[in-house]
Amino acid sequence: MSRTVKQLRALTDEQLIAAHDEAALHVTEGVDYYLQELARRESRRQTAIIVRLTWAIFALTLVVAISTVLLLVR
Repeated sequence: MSRTVKQLRALTDEQLIAAHDEAALHVTEGVDYYLQELARRESRRQTAIIVRLTWAIFALTLVVAISTVLLLVR
């Protein structure tokens, strides 16, 4: 029997891996959703990093723009 999405998302990465490995011993297919959940979590982590980097680029661009305006005013 499969777990609900809520139950699946409540598991830690280590629990997901252990559940996958246990299920893989008893079936030849149908455990792919554990791997998909791990991939989804990794994607969320990468997205968070990209968002932080985007804000850093924005802040640096703002500094350069302000510096440029200040230099032109002189």
